[in-house]
Amino acid sequence: MKSGLWKWALAVVIAGIAIVQFIPPAPVAIPAELPAPERPAHRLLAFEGIDNFRDLGGYRTADGRQVRWGVLYRAGDLSQASRFDLKQLQRLQLQTLVDFRSQIEKDAAPDRLPDNPAFAVLAIPTLDDGNSAMVEEVKARFESGDFEGFDPSALMTEANRQFANEFTPQFRQFIHTVRDAGGEPVLWHCTAGKDRTGFAAAILLQILGVPRDTIIQDYLLSNAISLEAHSRDLMLARLFKGEQAAGQIAIMMGVQQPWIEAAFASIDEHWGDFDTYVREGLKLSDADVNALQAGLLQ
Repeated sequence: MKSGLWKWALAVVIAGIAIVQFIPPAPVAIPAELPAPERPAHRLLAFEGIDNFRDLGGYRTADGRQVRWGVLYRAGDLSQASRFDLKQLQRLQLQTLVDFRSQIEKDAAPDRLPDNPAFAVLAIPTLDDGNSAMVEEVKARFESGDFEGFDPSALMTEANRQFANEFTPQFRQFIHTVRDAGGEPVLWHCTAGKDRTGFAAAILLQILGVPRDTIIQDYLLSNAISLEAHSRDLMLARLFKGEQAAGQIAIMMGVQQPWIEAAFASIDEHWGDFDTYVREGLKLSDADVNALQAGLLQ
């Protein structure tokens, strides 16, 4: 091929790349804006840099109602949110964003938010000192390669038990924030959007009357989502630190059914039953529960 043709072909390729780069991505499919039959397939919202962003709508309650779409959102942190993500976030018309992360987590990876957001941001630090100690232990073991006596599943089980008793004031504040929103959209998140966020979603769905099996299914959705989001990290861990290190990290990046079951068991052990936990731990009256259900169910 003559040099002139090569230059022409190269110019065409470069122009094509430039055009593709300037084509805006399709808007995020928001379930509440879709026809009802299509909504469950879009429960996981396809943000560019926000992992595990889900709508809790559509879950059926024991009395035949269902959670409204577009009012309850759970996610991982927003530290990697793109400009596209921030525009899409505004479309959700949030009233409140709740951040369960410790101060150390927030300092290391501050949320990226829209300029002058139309929603309130509420910090409810949960598992603050304990989370920091756990992270430091994992880092030290990862660097040294010494996992003797380390049981990540036991650590996560104990963390979930703590959610159910030691951190009741924090989750009480969260539930009251949702109640005060009066059915307007609320988003809550931690770092990975699976543990503190998962427990918050579980107790809220239970209060709304969603069966336990459905609650656990929603909790377990985080497993594949989180592992896929961190697949590159796990690959690098396997490559540079070995299979054992990668396996231990993978456990902590996912979720397991016994963890959330331990949280509910801890509620029963500490409070007697879930209704007492709601009444005495979360400080919700029958009128409060009715208000939550009226605002969030249809």
